[in-house]
Amino acid sequence: MSRRKRAFKSFWSRPNASMSLGCIDCPELGICGGQTIDGAGFNCLDHCCGKSDSCQAVCPNAQRFADRIREVGGLDLETPQIAPLRPLVLPSYLPMLFHGSALVKTITIPAVAIPLYRFFDQAAGCRFNTRESICQSYKIDSRTDIVLSGVAQDHEVEGWWKLEAPGRIKAIANLRSLGIAMVTTPNFSLMVDRPRWDDLHSMRRIVLSYHELVSEGQAAALHVNGRTRQDFLRWTEYVAAHGEVTHIAYEFTTGTKNPLRMRQHAQWLVELAQACGRRLGLVLRGGTQVVGLLSNFYDISVIDSSPFEKAQHREVAWIDHEEQRRWKKRLTAPGEPVDALLDENIRISERWFGTSLRKFKLAA
Repeated sequence: MSRRKRAFKSFWSRPNASMSLGCIDCPELGICGGQTIDGAGFNCLDHCCGKSDSCQAVCPNAQRFADRIREVGGLDLETPQIAPLRPLVLPSYLPMLFHGSALVKTITIPAVAIPLYRFFDQAAGCRFNTRESICQSYKIDSRTDIVLSGVAQDHEVEGWWKLEAPGRIKAIANLRSLGIAMVTTPNFSLMVDRPRWDDLHSMRRIVLSYHELVSEGQAAALHVNGRTRQDFLRWTEYVAAHGEVTHIAYEFTTGTKNPLRMRQHAQWLVELAQACGRRLGLVLRGGTQVVGLLSNFYDISVIDSSPFEKAQHREVAWIDHEEQRRWKKRLTAPGEPVDALLDENIRISERWFGTSLRKFKLAA
């Protein structure tokens, strides 16, 4: 492992580590919970870049710090309570589609996931005027439920916030008019190598985005992005107090790829579900390795981008003798669409995931 990777891992939160001495007098200790890491460090301001005039992080040493706090109205997670929307049951398997340019035939499937950021531009204009235009663009049936995923690269995720409140409300109205079944809130990033105020600011933006969605009548899953036990305790308090939260969302495809971290975050999700005292839906990106740890507590829906991405690279799914999903090349003729590959990938992947989930539930 490179020195840079070792240094980066030393910033990961360790629940049983001692709190850094510099956190004791921090005014945000009650919200943050303090820095507990294996690596050396006085406090999170060790990550301050020292460039006050050009710093883009939410750091108390940055010139724009007060403006960044003001834009979210503080760093707590509280929002006004609202009446829950009608209950929504999602399929356990949701293939992700990014476009329909290499497809000809209509995909017949109960529900699909599409990136949220394909549905608006920076003027808050909707890129689709009608449900039919979505179906034509993505080659899906008019009866297919659409779930919009807020998980994406940072520049796309930040695009939602840059709309500002009036633009987001306009975009949400467009989503409702298009009959979108559910939106998972943008997963604004939490960074291990930035001052913790940046994390708290991102969590506040997540909860504000969720509140805007459900207040405007759009069903949504709250993305409980967190790095520490304290982060998950705060999300637990929020979800327990807000009955309008029917689904939460989480992703294991970036910062939690490490097996130990995946299991730790899965355990924190389990504790959240147990403490809330009601059944919650869970919309997952990645994390099939730990879905067994979650299966006793959630109605799980997994968003899977592999069938689409593999079809684009002319690969098809198959199940080996150990019941694991594998991929193999299947070349197509020049100009040939990938409908058959995508259809087979979805069919095999859905069966594989269903078998795996039943196995996990039996083991639990």
